[in-house]
Amino acid sequence: MKKTLFAVALAAVGFAAVPAAFAQSAPTQTAQQGWYVGAEAGYGQINKGPYDSHGDAIGGIKGGYRFAINPETSIGVEAGYQYLGRIDARDGAGSSFRSKLYGPTLGANLRYNFTPNWYGEVRAGGFYAQGQGLTNTASPSYERFERTRYYAGVGVGYNIDQHWSVGVNYNYYDGTSRGGDRGVQLQTNAYTVAAEYRF
Repeated sequence: MKKTLFAVALAAVGFAAVPAAFAQSAPTQTAQQGWYVGAEAGYGQINKGPYDSHGDAIGGIKGGYRFAINPETSIGVEAGYQYLGRIDARDGAGSSFRSKLYGPTLGANLRYNFTPNWYGEVRAGGFYAQGQGLTNTASPSYERFERTRYYAGVGVGYNIDQHWSVGVNYNYYDGTSRGGDRGVQLQTNAYTVAAEYRF
């Protein structure tokens, strides 16, 4: 009887030690999973058409859900809204016209944690561009438009703690009113600083 109890106790200790041994050899989980919200602000520049080399203050908000696909990597689905500035330009007659570009976004992001604190991210998705401005023609006209386009970008950031992170981003928003180069050309290069809160 004593030998049986000793054998059972020894087996129990052995089984208890197995998970601990695997936990020590398993990689540390740094990928985030769950709901998050974020905001960003910065500078947007247009590099085509009558608004070439002009820029303005921009900003946006977003929210979504991330899924951890391995210990360092997560993929997220997010929705947001971007305001990409107001910029003035003059037509051939000397009249001043102000451009405007804004709209909701729906896309995905892929985040890789180099360390528990530092991460890199790529993102892309659809951008429902709502804008107005001068066309890129010899005799520009003023047009308003609504059109589904795209956005894409990259970023790096730092996880302050389990809930908060800050980062810097570059995003490209395609803000063209129609195909070709003759429509309103409000393609925007966006340089922003961002903050994120994870629930």
